[in-house]
Amino acid sequence: MSLMAEINEGYLGYQITVRAGPELRANGYVAAAWVHTEGDQQVCNFTELVDFGAKGWPRDDQEASTKLAEQTFHRARGAILLDRARDLDGVKFSVPERPSYAQRGRDYIQRVVLIALERVIRLQPRDYGHVPFDDSGITLLEDIDPRELEYVLVRLQGAGLVEPWGAGGGPGNRRIRATHAGLSAADQLVVERNAPGLLLEETIARVENTLSKYDSELVESLRRQSLRVAQARELGEHEVGEVAQACEQIIWDFLDLDVLWEGVSGKRPPRGSTRDRLRLLLKARVPSQAEAELLEGLEQYIVGWFGPLEQFIHKYRKLPGESERAHAKRIVVYTYMLLGDLIEVLGL
Repeated sequence: MSLMAEINEGYLGYQITVRAGPELRANGYVAAAWVHTEGDQQVCNFTELVDFGAKGWPRDDQEASTKLAEQTFHRARGAILLDRARDLDGVKFSVPERPSYAQRGRDYIQRVVLIALERVIRLQPRDYGHVPFDDSGITLLEDIDPRELEYVLVRLQGAGLVEPWGAGGGPGNRRIRATHAGLSAADQLVVERNAPGLLLEETIARVENTLSKYDSELVESLRRQSLRVAQARELGEHEVGEVAQACEQIIWDFLDLDVLWEGVSGKRPPRGSTRDRLRLLLKARVPSQAEAELLEGLEQYIVGWFGPLEQFIHKYRKLPGESERAHAKRIVVYTYMLLGDLIEVLGL
């Protein structure tokens, strides 16, 4: 990489270093980021890549490298705000031609913002929130539309949960902090009346954030199916069959990820032998005798409801005579649930 841009700055007790420049072998501009604690212990090292000639990026090497370095820097600060810096270690992000935003409810976005603002004060209590709030980093980590997050900030300020602490600032460097009421709201968020919806959104976010580290196309495929079902008032039998087939492919692709099979001896069962793959992975990844009973229960739980789901998917791949949108919605939701359970159990 030909170094053309570099950033070295501290943030909330961490030191962030970003270096960016053109890389011919990667056919694009590459930015590498390192996050260290004040004690110089490395927390994570991740990279971002944008192809040469990508839409919306400068043609000049210096300008493109600087822009990518700034984006990577914001992502690092967002990871610190969300307490997810360690999750980025070793991850390689590819900047898409067009941004793809996740479907996040405003309650969920408010929760993310308030908890992040509470973390600002917790990490540097002496400053009591007088630290630039990197909303741009949060949108990158959570795939949230920046305009939607900015709207949420306005609503939070109007409700007295957020307040400005100085003039100036802007996207990525908001001079705002949580009020006492905002901190109290952050403490109560886990028990608010929309908890069931937030629990589901947490599962979705956990699945998408984890999959994005290993195969961003899996995230895009899941979102395409979610959006397809959400936008349709009715779905015919052929469309339900297509959703079912797509979700089955996503499950197969997930169980093909190399990270799942690290340290697993023996040959992988065939791609379509989902239940055999599950059993082998669970036994290999939870090997201790002390956890044998827990493993057995988890296997029965996951395989127990995956069997009917698999049958349901195959049923709709054969295009039955009757169908409706609720079936497609069930397939998508169950796919998220299965992947979320596996991510939790396998410790990804």
